Amino acid sequence: MLRGAFRTKEGKIIAAILGLIVIIIGVFISFNYSGNKQFVEQAVMAENYLKAGSYEQAIDAYKKALSIKDSDQQLLSIGLSDAYVAMNDYDSALEVLRSCYQKTSGIKIKEKIEEVTTAKTDYEYLQSISRADVYFTNKEYDKAITEYEKAKLIKSKEVTSYKRIAEAYIEIGEYNLARDEIVEGQALTQSKDLIELLTKVDSYLLKEQYDTMVEQAAEYIYQENYKDGIAKYEEAILLLPEEAMAYKGLAETYLTQKKYSKAVFLLQDTIKHIKNDDLENLLEEVTSIKEAEDQRKNILSELFHALEDRDVEKIIAVLSLEVFQEKIAVNTPIYYGLGEGDFPKDYGMVIYDSENVYFGDIRQGIKKGTGIYFTINSKEQGYYYYDGKWNNDIPNGVGKTVEELVQINEDNEEFVSKTVTEGIYYNAFENDTMNKYFYVNGEETGRLVYSAKNGVPIPMNTQSNQPVPSTTSEAYIIGPLFLEDQPTGEYYSVEPKTIWGVKTFM
Repeated sequence: MLRGAFRTKEGKIIAAILGLIVIIIGVFISFNYSGNKQFVEQAVMAENYLKAGSYEQAIDAYKKALSIKDSDQQLLSIGLSDAYVAMNDYDSALEVLRSCYQKTSGIKIKEKIEEVTTAKTDYEYLQSISRADVYFTNKEYDKAITEYEKAKLIKSKEVTSYKRIAEAYIEIGEYNLARDEIVEGQALTQSKDLIELLTKVDSYLLKEQYDTMVEQAAEYIYQENYKDGIAKYEEAILLLPEEAMAYKGLAETYLTQKKYSKAVFLLQDTIKHIKNDDLENLLEEVTSIKEAEDQRKNILSELFHALEDRDVEKIIAVLSLEVFQEKIAVNTPIYYGLGEGDFPKDYGMVIYDSENVYFGDIRQGIKKGTGIYFTINSKEQGYYYYDGKWNNDIPNGVGKTVEELVQINEDNEEFVSKTVTEGIYYNAFENDTMNKYFYVNGEETGRLVYSAKNGVPIPMNTQSNQPVPSTTSEAYIIGPLFLEDQPTGEYYSVEPKTIWGVKTFM
């Protein structure tokens, strides 16, 4: 029946139309199959390039696949974006995805856009951190901070930027800026690392404050403002009791003030809880100085009292000490007493050198009143001293001189001679009636009574106001010799131009 229908004119037309349709469908199916095959091959090739790390070839392959009609735009766009991402070209990846999304509004594309955007942020953040780390390593801290700030703008809640910026500020000593950075970062990140770093920075700030106090104290001491200097050192110690610098400065201040006991006590107490080589070395030094000063004070006190008691044997013993000659009497003059401690300010002892010392009244730096000037003669194993009244730094008034020497007699035997002269002195010269006593080995051998004027012995039986002629060329008698208050019948004569007085001041 159907066959008969196609035999009619109308049937032939229908058959022709159906045949054309079949041909068209066949051609369409054949063409579509060919396109799908080409797309699939290109897509597989792109994916293989991507997996192999040949990203540029993968990009070319994906672009070709995308150009094939009726290709899977979403799938290929995602693949192409992955290739760009692999090359860190996030902007191109996002451009491809956004273009696809405008055409398809696909959910997968939208999700991929978010993924790539996040990856781009991470990449740019890490790039900034990496550049900043290089600057930090090279100690270019200002540049490092600038790069870390950029990273902070990319990811404001990442702790690394805040931490590294703070560490850079620490390196350049900007502790307040470091603290501000940590506080800002901690408010956003709640990081335990930042809390630990804050503790560290606060310790640096305390140390900075401490160092400033120590510098201020040192400046006060330099200006000899010891009161404020000591107070500032003590303030620094209270701030950071485990730091050694203020203890050292305070001990050195006590040393400058010659308060050796205070310095020793401070250092001994400090090294009990602070292990510090400088403090231990300083304690050793101060202890040595204190011991030497204690020894010095003991020797000076000994000499002071020996002179006060006119204990010649003790005076000589002290002046002969090696420590006195080599350590005490090297920096002279030395003043002892004169208002020091409980001493009256106008009474004390002056050491002029290792052989000459004065003890007695001193007014405004001048010997005035009563005193003894003692000289040891180490070469001749003897001594000499004047003991009496003084005025204008010179012997003036009633006094006496004593000289003792070790000599050798005609039989080459040693003996000790001693001469004591008593009377009135004027400007260190003998003046008026004088008495001389002579001793050998401690026994009196005679006494001479004579008169003198301005140091010149007056001839016997001559008026005291009549000077000895300067033309006198022969020895002349000045007085009789006595022994045990009895005349010996002998007389004492002197050479012309003889002048007697206090040897050290004539």
